[in-house]
Amino acid sequence: MRVRPLAANKLRGTMMICALLATASSSSAQQTQAVATPSVAATSQTEPSVKPAELENVRRVPGVGSALRGFNGGVTYAGVHNSAIGWYEVLVPAVSYSFSEHYSVDASATVYLHRFVQNQSPTASSSERLVLDIGDSGDTLIGLHGVFRPHGLLDIATVSLTAPTGNRSNGLGTGRVTFDASNHLERFFGNKSLHLDLGMGDSSAVANSLLMRDYNTLGALAHFEAGASVWMRRYGFLQASAYEQLPMGSQKIYQLVPSWLQGSNSSQTTQVLISNGLSEDNGLTASFGIPLNSHLLFNGYYNRSLRQSQDTVSLGMTYVIRQLPGRRRLSMIDRALREAAGLSPEP
Repeated sequence: MRVRPLAANKLRGTMMICALLATASSSSAQQTQAVATPSVAATSQTEPSVKPAELENVRRVPGVGSALRGFNGGVTYAGVHNSAIGWYEVLVPAVSYSFSEHYSVDASATVYLHRFVQNQSPTASSSERLVLDIGDSGDTLIGLHGVFRPHGLLDIATVSLTAPTGNRSNGLGTGRVTFDASNHLERFFGNKSLHLDLGMGDSSAVANSLLMRDYNTLGALAHFEAGASVWMRRYGFLQASAYEQLPMGSQKIYQLVPSWLQGSNSSQTTQVLISNGLSEDNGLTASFGIPLNSHLLFNGYYNRSLRQSQDTVSLGMTYVIRQLPGRRRLSMIDRALREAAGLSPEP
């Protein structure tokens, strides 16, 4: 007669223990999820596995670099405004090939689709000082890169050459093969970094290949750049830097010099200078890149030349053939698992 009440009491006790265990398990899972979510979010602020600087060996075509093994290519279309010559449009195609995780080569060229240049006609009136130049080309830039990571630093050594394909009379080339050797050092602090660039060559066009100038110089020069960057998700970036271009010895400047600055009716296209002052340049540059999808990047820069008192603004779109690393679309199962964990469907 007492067996059934005893069994019932044991059954109620077992049910209570199971309920307590289930409650404890649910509470532990909630705590685990609450802890895991910030840790996943925090990874977006850690140092990127693929250094974004490795995607920018061709600075006018970001996304074409040494991070992807094998062949890659891209093209940038940009509108540029220079306070000296006004608006113009450029197209910059580029190709690259990465032999290994350390060594790569690339080539790029700048085509000036729409640009105003000085009218060289001796009979030109004061209202015809500038004429429209369509489809002009600049020098072809070839770069060899070595990527190394000593003691937590990113070290990119670059040797650059130019093929004389640019129009010398319009200040787009020097008519000679030029060279430059530079070293890029970058240290990451989470998603932020500091960089220092040191180099030496014989042309201003190679010294700072991001900037588009209305002149070219031929002669030995040293160049320096230092700045900071913030790398955002999906390889977006903001960068600010200061630079110095320091000529050493006599310089030959290729530029269409306006006749009204010379007090004559002729237009002088080449100046041979004994002094270094007119070819020296220093200033500040701010640039950005915003990925719109796996192949398309919105980018631009602002440059203030302190030495020459000029401002340049560039806005453009870049298309790369191979998508950036880490931009793979997730499967439906991966998206469902991320949503179940309380995370964004896309990384």
